[in-house]
Amino acid sequence: MQYIKEDIENMLREHPKDEAKLTELKLKEEEYIERLNYAGTVNQESKEETIESMQLRGQAYDSIHSNTNNISDNTSKVALTYKKEMDYTNNEDRVFLEKKIMECRQLEVELDKKIVRVKNLLNILSEKQKFIIIEFYINSNNEKRRLEKSRKII
Repeated sequence: MQYIKEDIENMLREHPKDEAKLTELKLKEEEYIERLNYAGTVNQESKEETIESMQLRGQAYDSIHSNTNNISDNTSKVALTYKKEMDYTNNEDRVFLEKKIMECRQLEVELDKKIVRVKNLLNILSEKQKFIIIEFYINSNNEKRRLEKSRKII
């Protein structure tokens, strides 16, 4: 695969950031997985609680005088939809957390590819070339950031 010089330079400069992002993503994913293990187990609504909360909700004025096919009788509406409401109440956090875990995994795959590309490019170089590239592109950016931070503090 042919790379453009600017792309390689950018990959090398971004390499430390990518490694840090990957570590942070793995930590976030672990946190989401841990939260997922407890989601819905701490406070789950029972069938009776869900039905009671649905019955206590006020009925919208439009639904009272509606000409649609909506069920206007609150009791039958609760009887038909309480199971769906119960699933929603008890599983909402789980769905959110599963989505976040999937997002983390997708970003991890992308960052892994970038990091492996840089490592593969560095592996084909001699030790002297590798040292020069690492010092010039990767470590020099870290030094520049440290200098900028110290100037901002002063």
